[in-house]
Amino acid sequence: MTGDIHKMKHVLKNIFFALIVALLFVACKDDNVTYAEELKAEQELIADFISRQQIQVVTVMPTFPWPDKVYYKSKTGLYFRLTKQGDTVNEGDSAIAGDKIVSRFDEYTLGVKADTISSQSSVNYPNPLQFNYLDLTQACAAWHEAVRYMKFNNAEAKLIVPSKIGMSKFSRPATPAGYDINIRISKY
Repeated sequence: MTGDIHKMKHVLKNIFFALIVALLFVACKDDNVTYAEELKAEQELIADFISRQQIQVVTVMPTFPWPDKVYYKSKTGLYFRLTKQGDTVNEGDSAIAGDKIVSRFDEYTLGVKADTISSQSSVNYPNPLQFNYLDLTQACAAWHEAVRYMKFNNAEAKLIVPSKIGMSKFSRPATPAGYDINIRISKY
């Protein structure tokens, strides 16, 4: 009987040890995700979002009005959809370097249950985000690129922004973000 108890203690000790090793392996694996693995997961999330939303991706910029669910994918990786062309009457009013861009936007995750991360509308923020067009120290590269495509005052667009060209808060872990954005252009 003493031998059986000793064997049972030995088996339980081995099971306990194996469990500890397994838990440590899982915990260490999560902490050691490489940047390359983050970028791969990010691309998979973007592809899944595009599939779920039934988005058609094109590499040639459409003319306005854009067909439903069509996004232009630029060479930088920005996915862009112009939803409202804005005030196109005076071509001289289009955005140029140094113009103040006043933006209102909804920022959201691309997961199955999208979460709104941030929202800046005239209701919530009477003084919305402002930046000088083409001053890359003031806003992410994706927003400057989007303004180049939007061009005009009161233009509206939808964006899918990979972390490499997005807000710095999304750089690690590499996380894409979606935006519904409209702009106003303030000339100096």
